[in-house]
Amino acid sequence: EFVERRTKMAETKIAQAEAQAMADVRSAAAEAAVAAAEKILSQEAKGNLAGTLVAKGIDDVRKKLN
Repeated sequence: EFVERRTKMAETKIAQAEAQAMADVRSAAAEAAVAAAEKILSQEAKGNLAGTLVAKGIDDVRKKLN
């Protein structure tokens, strides 16, 4: 019984660590995508259009990847 309980606790901790690792990877990917999109859009678009496109693109990417 003790071993079963400890095994279950260990499995739960492992599952939580895996979930956290996946969340961290998604977050890092989102940040990298946002930075890349911002760099590309800021070089390609100018003026008010650029600001609007960059803001919308950043929001869209964050929503999709997080």
